[in-house]
Amino acid sequence: MDLEQLIAAFDSEVGLEQTPAEDGVWKFSADGHVFGVMADDSGENVFLFGEVPAPSQDSEEAFRKAVLEANFFMRGTGGAVFSINPETGAYTLVKSERLDRLDPKSFFDLVEKFVNTLATWKGISGAAQAGADASAPAEVESPEFGRLGLMQV
Repeated sequence: MDLEQLIAAFDSEVGLEQTPAEDGVWKFSADGHVFGVMADDSGENVFLFGEVPAPSQDSEEAFRKAVLEANFFMRGTGGAVFSINPETGAYTLVKSERLDRLDPKSFFDLVEKFVNTLATWKGISGAAQAGADASAPAEVESPEFGRLGLMQV
């Protein structure tokens, strides 16, 4: 099953019209958490990615430490990896998976887990902006998947 077929099955499952790709990237929003889906150049791997805004400068060091600690063997990232977008300064969370290991159900599960991780880190970043300790995850409501909780961007 190729990525376009997985996206079509995903769209059907969550009640979206066929989501068009723009430059090979499908974009979605789950409860305000925007994420993209794309294949690598070989077509063998799928990437899910989303940005986490950088906290204020006075919280940046603590947040960066929390991110790097979470990246350690991907313990706090749900198997995703953080990087910094050199153009925007935003932290980017990226999860990859081999396409040949995915079917519609496992793809849906992958997306759900990724968006929950993205939402958690957006909450941590928001807490850091508010002056809270960035190493303690904030309570974040999990995004709702279903007919109304997900939309194409």
